[in-house]
Amino acid sequence: MDALKSMLSPLGVGSANAIQDTLKLVVIGGTVETARRASAGAWHTFLDSFFLTAHFSQEDYPYDWLMHWLSKQPAWGRSREFEITTRTVGRNGLTQSTTGDLDEEDEDEDEDALVHGRRKRKVAFMPSIDTTHTIYYRGHWLRITRTKRYPDYGHGSALKISVIARNNDILKKLVLEAKREYEKDAEHRVHIFMADTTYGCWRWNGARQKRPMSSIVLQPGVKDMLLADCKDFLCSEDWYAERGIPFRRGYLLHGVPGSGKTSLIHSLAGELGLDIYVVSLSSKGMSDNTLTTLMGHVPSRCILLLEDLDAAFTRSVSRDASSTGAPTTSNTNSTTTETNDGSTLSLSGLLNSLDGVAAAEGRLLFATTNHIERLDPALSRPGRMDVWVNFTHATKWQAEGIFKCFFPSKPIGATTASPSEESSEDVDTSQKNLPLPKRKAPSHTIPVLDETEISELAKRFADSIPENELSVAALQGYLLKNKVRPRECVDEVAQWVIEERETREKLKKEKAEVRIVRYLRDLC
Repeated sequence: MDALKSMLSPLGVGSANAIQDTLKLVVIGGTVETARRASAGAWHTFLDSFFLTAHFSQEDYPYDWLMHWLSKQPAWGRSREFEITTRTVGRNGLTQSTTGDLDEEDEDEDEDALVHGRRKRKVAFMPSIDTTHTIYYRGHWLRITRTKRYPDYGHGSALKISVIARNNDILKKLVLEAKREYEKDAEHRVHIFMADTTYGCWRWNGARQKRPMSSIVLQPGVKDMLLADCKDFLCSEDWYAERGIPFRRGYLLHGVPGSGKTSLIHSLAGELGLDIYVVSLSSKGMSDNTLTTLMGHVPSRCILLLEDLDAAFTRSVSRDASSTGAPTTSNTNSTTTETNDGSTLSLSGLLNSLDGVAAAEGRLLFATTNHIERLDPALSRPGRMDVWVNFTHATKWQAEGIFKCFFPSKPIGATTASPSEESSEDVDTSQKNLPLPKRKAPSHTIPVLDETEISELAKRFADSIPENELSVAALQGYLLKNKVRPRECVDEVAQWVIEERETREKLKKEKAEVRIVRYLRDLC
C-alpha cells in the first residue's frame, strides 16, 4: 500500500484518494461476486443431488407427447419470455402452445374471408429456449426447460424435466398421461416424415387427415387383399421369429402415373394407424451410408415408402419415356449413380439397407414405380417385394365408383329439410332462447339427389368413359371442376373425353419433336 501511495503521490492527495477508493470498491465487488457465484453453484449442486432429471429429444415421440401436454398447462402459457411463430410445431398438427388471432376482424369480414378462400392466420407463443418453468403435477413440483439439441447447427430442440422424488414413477406417469392425451387428439391424422440426407435423420413433415378407404376406388378385391395382408403381417411377429424369418414385408405398386398408388398408401396408413416415412432415393446427398443409417432408425411399426423406384439410378428423375433407368457412370459393373451434386447410391447399398443385417424389422415397405420393367430383378424379387399390385388406367367400373364418391345421395323416400329447418333442429331445446351466431350462406351448394338418380347418372358417366384409357387422376380432376353440377357433369363428359384425347395427342407430338431435336443436336 505504501508503494501504491508513493506511485500516486505525484497526482495529488485528492486524486490518489479517489483512485484508492475505486480500487477498494473493485476488490470488494469482485470478492462479493465470486462468493455469490460460488454459493449459487453450491446451491444448484445441492438441489441437483435431490432431483431426478429426464431428457427428451425432438427426434423422439415422447418429446411431442410432452409438448402437447404442456400446451394445455396454464403455467406454460403464462411464460414471461416466449417466441412467436405462425407454424404448427407438433406432429399431431396442433400448435403446442397458447394460440391467438394474428389480427382482429369483425364477424362479417371473417365470413367473407372464408368465402373467398382466406383464413385468419394463427400465431403461437412458445416459451423461449433455456427458460425454466415450474409446474405442479400430482403433488410434485416439476422444473421444465426447453434447450437446443444441436446448438452448433441451430436446429433441434429438447426438453429437460427435473423433479424431487425418490424414484422415477412420477415421470413415468407424466409420460404415459401425455401419451394418452396426444394419441386422443391425433387419432384422426397420419404423420409424414421425410428423410434428411444432410444429417442422416428423419424430419417431421406434417400431419395429414386420414383418408377413408371408401374414397379409394380400385379393382374389386384389391383394397381388401392389401388391408388383410398388412393386418396379418403386423400381428405375426412371433410366427416369423419361430421360423427364423426376418420380420419384414414389401409391397410393389406399379403402373401408370395418376392411378392412385400414393393415395392407397395414405389410406392404408390411416386405417392401420401407422406413420409414413418417405425416402427419395434420388435426393441430393443420398449415399449408401446415409441410406443405411436412415433405414436403421425407422421405427418398428410404420410404413416405409420408396417413391419412384425406377428413378433411383438415373441422373435425372424424369418419369417420361425418355428415362432409361440405366446407370449413368462409365463403370457399368458398379451400377452407381454419381451426380454433380455429390449424390452416390449403389444398387448393392440399396439392397443391403432393405434386408441387410442392420435393416429395420417390423415395418411395411411400399415402393412405387411407373416402369417396372426398368427395375433390377434383384430389387423386385420375393423377400424384398412380396406383393405386386398393378395399377392401370381407369375402368368403367372405377369411373362409376368415383362418381358416386363425389356426389352425395339420400335414401329413397327421404325428404331434405330446408336450411332454416336444419339449423333449428340442430339447436338444443334448452338453448333455443339464446341468440344464434350469424352464419353466411355458402356461395354454392351441392344438390343432394336420391340414390336412384345418382346410380343412373353414375352409370351414364361410366358408359361415356373409355376403358383403360384415362387415368384416375384425370377423372378426379374433371369431377372436381364440376363438383356442384352432377347432371351437367354427365351431359358434358363425352365432349371432355374428346378434348382429353386431343390434348394427349398434342403432348405426344411435342415430346416427339423434342426427342428429334435432341437427337439431331447430339449428331452435330
